[in-house]
Amino acid sequence: MRSDLVMARVLVSLLVAASGLIAAPVALAQTAGASDCGAPPPIEKSVFSDLVFVGRVTEVANEGRSATVEVTEVWRGDVPTPVVVNGSPNPADPGEHDRFFDLGATYLFIPGQLDSLAQGVVTDSLCSSTTLWTDDLARLRPAEVGKPLPVATASSGPNPLAFLGGLAMPILTAGLVAGSAFVVAWFVARRREA
Repeated sequence: MRSDLVMARVLVSLLVAASGLIAAPVALAQTAGASDCGAPPPIEKSVFSDLVFVGRVTEVANEGRSATVEVTEVWRGDVPTPVVVNGSPNPADPGEHDRFFDLGATYLFIPGQLDSLAQGVVTDSLCSSTTLWTDDLARLRPAEVGKPLPVATASSGPNPLAFLGGLAMPILTAGLVAGSAFVVAWFVARRREA
């Protein structure tokens, strides 16, 4: 019976240690890219990125961290119109490098990530060279400017499930703690039966 109690304590200690081993790298990975992205590259170089377009913000959400954009010119890549531009990977959860958009403003968009463009959504942040449109930027316009693709097939608006990204770690930790509690309860119940 005493060995069961010792075994339960060992298992609980291992589960707590495992949750720490899982939680620490995941937390570091989530914050490593967001902690310091440095200054964005000069616009003169950024306009040669894979995706560059000009558009006017027709709707904002998430306190300005998400924008529905009517694309007017495509300089590089394929862009649907309208397209949703999120100013952070998780616009529902404020972050250090969030980009904010002004309703009615026109921007030269040079987003750093193309992860979900197929769904009509582009991720941007303060780490990119995206900037408010000025007449001076016209000098960078390529000789051939493309037209946007037809209306995006995805819903035009922020992802309503975007908040789940920030909950993954707490859910995993709660699961490990619940598992530990179950193991302890099982060993205590087994000890009482003996």
